[in-house]
Amino acid sequence: MNEALAWSIIAGYMLLPEITAFDLPVLPAWGKQLVPSLFAAIMCYTMLQMHKAHAAGPAVARAPAQRRDVQRTFSIDDFTVQRGRVLFWVLLLLLFGSPFITAITNREPVSEGFRFISGMRIYDSFSMNLDLLVSLLPFFLARRFLASPESHVTLLKVLALACLAYSLLALWEVRMSPRLNREIYGFFGHSWSQHVRYGGYRPILFLNHGIWVAILFTLGVLASAALWRDQLRHGSAGKWLLASLWLLGVLILCKSVGAIAIAFLLLPMLLFFGARMQLMSAALIAATVMTYPILRGADLVPTDRIHSFFSKIDTDRASTLQYRFNAEDLLLERANQKPLAGWGSWGRNRVSNDSGRDAAATDGYWVIVIGVYGWLGYIAQFGLLAAAPVLLAFNKSRLNLSPATVGLTVVLAAALIDLIPNATTSPVVWLLAGALMGRYQTAVAGAKALNPQAARAGTEPRRSSAAPQEVPAMKPEREAPRYPAHVRRPREG
Repeated sequence: MNEALAWSIIAGYMLLPEITAFDLPVLPAWGKQLVPSLFAAIMCYTMLQMHKAHAAGPAVARAPAQRRDVQRTFSIDDFTVQRGRVLFWVLLLLLFGSPFITAITNREPVSEGFRFISGMRIYDSFSMNLDLLVSLLPFFLARRFLASPESHVTLLKVLALACLAYSLLALWEVRMSPRLNREIYGFFGHSWSQHVRYGGYRPILFLNHGIWVAILFTLGVLASAALWRDQLRHGSAGKWLLASLWLLGVLILCKSVGAIAIAFLLLPMLLFFGARMQLMSAALIAATVMTYPILRGADLVPTDRIHSFFSKIDTDRASTLQYRFNAEDLLLERANQKPLAGWGSWGRNRVSNDSGRDAAATDGYWVIVIGVYGWLGYIAQFGLLAAAPVLLAFNKSRLNLSPATVGLTVVLAAALIDLIPNATTSPVVWLLAGALMGRYQTAVAGAKALNPQAARAGTEPRRSSAAPQEVPAMKPEREAPRYPAHVRRPREG
């Protein structure tokens, strides 16, 4: 079932069209974000009920062999929360409670030039919560059903194999132009000019933009490299290294400088560094992303140095990056006008000029979240997204983390880096975050926490199921000889 869940979310995200959706009243839009997650949730609920119905017991022991084989196919990993319960529920309370504060504090309309946006109502807070629930449904499913180390291996394999299959379509669009969405679904989902670069094309396939395609292949490159590290002990690692190199070549053909830079930054870490360094690096990246608005507002981010670095690579991309930095300054200044719960939906967080047109593009996911939901929503969303690598790094000495789990933190770190310049959050990113959060909450403390001396020696204390044996009574020591009073005692020693 773990593999089916991963394929449902990832394949649905890759193949269904953008923009189009059945927008029914009251209900969320029936589109790409909802359909795969909803049917995956229905599948998981059905399998969970069947697992409970066929739970092991006296009736199972008497069942015929064919029925017992069927019951084994419905086995589901146990989910027992060991830690982090309070933190998780506090983040959920902030996530679904902050929209009500947003609606209460944004009752006034926004009028700028010819643009007029009416004030928010309590109904809008329920709509915002419904959108959040749809977006985070993959997170909740992965937290419950993809929390085990074996599930992490499965998740990495599904992501790598899906990207390998997707690479064939991407290569077709690189050669023939990005028109598969038009050929199959009848429309092109974005601006054509943004997908002509360096004398060729960059693929868009069925995603929102070519940047989304590139960061997806970055995750595939890192997932294949993580599988290579995990499978070294099994002797079947070479194919995953070849898959990583193939996807790296496809990523370069996608012509997205940011995604390529992220891949070249983190791929050597997976190939040449140990688990401790990988986990600490992923935790550092996650912590930086979570605190990025503070660093940006305090002018601690070296934007000038970053711009000069990219100017040496590509002047056009450097100018685009500088435009984004300027837009972030304007959007962050507007967000600071309502820092607690944000401006709300319907574009109230945007910056307009005197005529009412947008004066800054809202590209980075972090600046969108803090402008719409404020600090309350930002802490909730990025806490759920990025807290797991940090918590796993701080508890590494107590938890038995597999190479697949450590590699998954690096894959998630790559996705988190791209959330600073772009809003490339997707069901795949939430799926990775949920799997790591579930692992942190359910991982059992290892031998080092139970018995430090045994852990240092590389052994665990033996536990015997037999009844404790009685300790034989100690024999009394021989009594000292008694001498008459007139006889001198021998000298002792």
